[in-house]
Order: sequence, then C-alpha cells, then structure tokens
Amino acid sequence: MTVLHPTRRGPVTLVTGAAVWWATRLLARCAGRPRILSSAWMLAVLAVVAVWTALMWAGFALLFLPNLAGLSYSPSVSYGSLNFLDALYMSGMSLTTVGFGDVVGGTATLRLITVIEAAAGFGLITAAITYVLSIYPLTSQLSSAARMVQTQADDPVRAAELVVLGGGSYLQSLQERLISVDEDTQRFPFLYYFRASDPSATLHTFIRGTAMVCLQARWGISTDAAPYARVQGRELQLRLQHAIDRYAIGFLMRDPRCLRRPLDADDARRGWQSLTAAAGNWGVNRPGEDETDLDEFARFVGCCQTFLDNLAEHHLYPPAQLLPAADHIDPRALR
Repeated sequence: MTVLHPTRRGPVTLVTGAAVWWATRLLARCAGRPRILSSAWMLAVLAVVAVWTALMWAGFALLFLPNLAGLSYSPSVSYGSLNFLDALYMSGMSLTTVGFGDVVGGTATLRLITVIEAAAGFGLITAAITYVLSIYPLTSQLSSAARMVQTQADDPVRAAELVVLGGGSYLQSLQERLISVDEDTQRFPFLYYFRASDPSATLHTFIRGTAMVCLQARWGISTDAAPYARVQGRELQLRLQHAIDRYAIGFLMRDPRCLRRPLDADDARRGWQSLTAAAGNWGVNRPGEDETDLDEFARFVGCCQTFLDNLAEHHLYPPAQLLPAADHIDPRALR
C-alpha cells in the first residue's frame, strides 16, 4: 500500500534494499572492484519486487491451506494427501492468473479467495511496473542535479562566481533541487543506492557542490557584493543540514549527532579565509573574527565533511575534502 502513498515507505522495501546493498558492497570490496556496487540498486529493485511477489504468494497459500479439502481436481490428475505444496500451487495459479484447469475451487470460499488473489496479482504487477518506471527518471534527475554543481564542488572560485553573478535565482533553484532530491530519495530509497560510474553524477558530488555554494553564500561573499547571499545562504544551510540528518538516520543508520564534529578553531579560521580568498574582491572583510559565526562555520563544515566521508566510504568512492587549502587557490582567479 505504501506504493500508492506519496510519502510513505514500507519496511519490506527498506530492509530488502539495505540487505542487497550490503551484500553487493561486500562482494565489491572483496573483489576489489567498486564498479560492482553500481549494479546494487538495480538488483535491489528486482529483489523488492520478488519479495513482494513471494509474500503475496505465500500469504494466499496460507488462506488456501485450511480449505484444501474443497478443491476439485480434474479426473486426469492423480493426487494423494494434500499439503502446503498444493496450497502454493493453487495460490501461484491464482496470483499469475494462469489456470490449467487441473484444479479449481469447489467451494464458495475457495472461489472467492481465487478471485481476490487474481485481482491482487494483477494489481501487484501493475504496481511493480509503475514503481520501476518511476525510479529510472529520478536517477537521471539526480545525475543532472549533480552535474549542475559538479564544477563548483572542487572550486570555491567558481562557487563564488555563481553566487554573485547567478543572483538570488540561482541560489533559489539550487535550494529547490536539493529539496527535490531529498524528497525523491525519501520516497524511493533506491536513489540513495544509485552509484553512477561517473563520479560527477553522484549524490556525493551533489551534496559537496551544494555545500560549497552554501559556504560561499553564507560566509564567503560580502553583503555589498550580493545583498541576498547571506539570507539565502542561511536557508540553503538549514535545508542541507536537514537532508544530511535524514540521510544519516535513514541510510547510514547513525545518530545525526555523531556527524556534528566541529572543526578545530584554527582550521575553521583558515577554511573561512580560503573561501574569502577565492571570492577575491567579493569576499567578506576580516573573516573569522566573529566568534559566533566562526563557531557556526566550524560546526557546519565539520558536519558536512564527516557526512561526505561516511558517504564516500559507503559508496566506495575516494574521500574528498570539502574545503581546499588556501595555497591551492588559483591566484589568477582573485579579483
């Protein structure tokens, strides 16, 4: 029934998806081939459909089991004592709407169960096809969202340019994409297990690029250069923190508080200064002097970095630093 609900997720989907993911991940690590993990989400989808089918098949078999004496067999069929296999056979024929005429329900109760299961089987097939066809377009949307921010994921200079030159509309569209990806992942957990072969089209890249833009808007760009940046950067920060907390609980199976490891004050100050250096003439004056802002910066960067490290380890990607060292900023980009 959760397939029909716009926001609900069932335990069967969650448990089956996680089990297939961890089994495939173990195989990929043992074989030393991380690309094997790219097939995990497809296997998980197939496994969930198979589990749905198996549960419905076995469930209706249990309804047939106490009523097996009411079955009518064709004269050409020889049968002995009736058991659970006969109930499974009857249930399988009803579920798939495949009838050979060798056995039919001889009582009103059996005929009613047969009709109900046939209708449920048709609904299951329809729901499975709809579910699968709904997931594939979302993987393309996730890849597109990741590629949109991929250029600024490793480049605070590019992030600063987009914040200032892209205007408030760019930050608003990025926030909307973040909300969309978060909601889609909560609705279809297999999106989290989607591991693209191209690192630029992954959830990791999307979160990292969004965090970089957020940092520049919230702390790197002065209000003189972009009056809207501080407010919209704050909104993006809250949205990103909310998404990270949900991923931590739903997929990393961790308390979000474990991810909130603030940076050392000196590291945070250097990180803030590197953002400002990347922004050039657009950057804030005297970064890191406001202790309240510095503390919030340290906590947010520490949370994002810890989450990204966990996400990279979970998906078998190489780790990546959110903030580059100040000496890695291209001096030609400074304004």
